[in-house]
Amino acid sequence: MQLDEFFDYKNRLMDDLLTSKRIITLLSDDCKTIRSPESLVYSQVFPYEYIPETVTHGHTFICCEVEIQRVSSKTYLTPALYVWVFTHKSKIRLPEGGVRTDKLCSEIAKAINGSRFYGLGELDLYSVKRFAPITDYQGKVMMFQATDFNRFSPSGKPIPSNRKTG
Repeated sequence: MQLDEFFDYKNRLMDDLLTSKRIITLLSDDCKTIRSPESLVYSQVFPYEYIPETVTHGHTFICCEVEIQRVSSKTYLTPALYVWVFTHKSKIRLPEGGVRTDKLCSEIAKAINGSRFYGLGELDLYSVKRFAPITDYQGKVMMFQATDFNRFSPSGKPIPSNRKTG
């Protein structure tokens, strides 16, 4: 692995999030307006950890990041996908009742938990924890784990001349 998965996993995750009509709807203030998913990228949905600096209007945000949790051997490693969901306190309550961040986490889990597009086997939900990035914002951070190859064989690198080959 040459860490291409960082790029591939984030692109796949962004696609999974932005093709869910329910997630897109929950990102709107009134939970009725379905905005163009493309307009949400880098405004409310980010492929990196983002925290708004100046808040002039409360919004709901989803951010994602990929890390390597551990390298268990030369063959396998454990990538972790983090998804932060947070909203302004004025948007926390859904019009039909309930908590917006809880519902978003539920919809995100439905969209990607168990997916076979991340690593080998299935992507597994590992944890959901409280997250409060700045004043007046509350949310959750979700962590998903997978198993992937550490190295692809053959590596294409030449065998050093001082190494025995026979």
